Amino acid sequence: MSPRSSSYGFIGEFRAPEQVAHAARELHAAGFRNWEVYGPAPIDEITHLVPTHRGRAVTIAMVVAALVGACFGYFIQYWDAVLSYPLNVGGRPLNGWPGFVPSAWEICALFTVYGGFFALLAACRLPRLYHPIFAAPHFERASQDRFFVCVPASEPLYDLERIRSLFMQYGALSTAELTQ
Repeated sequence: MSPRSSSYGFIGEFRAPEQVAHAARELHAAGFRNWEVYGPAPIDEITHLVPTHRGRAVTIAMVVAALVGACFGYFIQYWDAVLSYPLNVGGRPLNGWPGFVPSAWEICALFTVYGGFFALLAACRLPRLYHPIFAAPHFERASQDRFFVCVPASEPLYDLERIRSLFMQYGALSTAELTQ
């Protein structure tokens, strides 16, 4: 069954973490690679099964920001002391790099922190004021006492009836199709 363009995915509500763990193992065994678990507490049994979307993008962005910050911090001092206002004080060299390193390091750290922060926001797709999963029935209980498993329609193996029967097999309290 091909996903409909207006469908975001399919969600199942579970009462106990054991039910979610069984459903997660079955999803993983069936070949599903794009699904998400929401709940009030982490479930240790499935931490290795839940697909992570963490890439190296934030790390690469932070390394690039650090290099840019270090180069910028050094260049701004070089430009000031050597190119724009060269003053020979005490016969010291104009390009005294040991004196430039502490400030370049501080600017490097500043660029790294801000680069990492904005890369994290981009990786988490924030700020995001609305998500289709917020419209799921009883989803507000995900922060209290319920667990939810959502399979998005973008999953290559997305089959509404197959997912519904899998959720019901493991004791889902309710299931719902989410629309965008």
